[in-house]
Amino acid sequence: MKKIAILAAVAIAAISCSNGSKADEAVTGDAQEVQAVVEATEYTVAEGSYLKWRGFKTYVASEHIGTIGVQSGTFAMAGDQLVGGTVTMDMNSITDVDIEDEGKRGDLEGHLKSDAFFYVDSFPTAVFEIVEVREEATDATPYVVVGNLTIRGITNSIEFPANVFVEEGSVRLEAPAFSIDRTKWNVKYHDSDDATIAETLKEDLIDHSIELTINVVATNA
Repeated sequence: MKKIAILAAVAIAAISCSNGSKADEAVTGDAQEVQAVVEATEYTVAEGSYLKWRGFKTYVASEHIGTIGVQSGTFAMAGDQLVGGTVTMDMNSITDVDIEDEGKRGDLEGHLKSDAFFYVDSFPTAVFEIVEVREEATDATPYVVVGNLTIRGITNSIEFPANVFVEEGSVRLEAPAFSIDRTKWNVKYHDSDDATIAETLKEDLIDHSIELTINVVATNA
């Protein structure tokens, strides 16, 4: 079975945002073993799928939002149950949508792609691989998705509440906004041991949280 990469993504994402309310942080841990899925139908993630991101500054009410495109992905369905999958995100596609000035928008996007953050020259993709989808009794999000998120070559497991909508020939994975701590994937200006004063100040001004929102559709057509 082909792997299914969702990322978001996490997120994964942009980073210059506000002192406003932030979504709950996803449960994060060591990478988990992914079991092979048998007797499942493969659904291909639709072209044009993407994740939304939101980032914050630490001490002032300032934020940015944008998108990350999904490069490829599949979902494994056993009947009407999502049981596996992989979503690969194109980190070169990171886009800001709230800055009107083209030059300033380009500066932010370039900064996010640089080695200070997602380092897309060396790590052009991020991957989310589903480990488990379990039911939990809440009306808005009846499932919890557990998976391995790889960013900048570093893999951690995350879990977040989600909904899965199954219709004839298609499945949609929808996760309301959740946050991840970018430093757990080495998305930061520096390593503390060799940081300059300027790097430390820059790092302190940017919140460690990145919000991600997932809405990915796959079909078996």
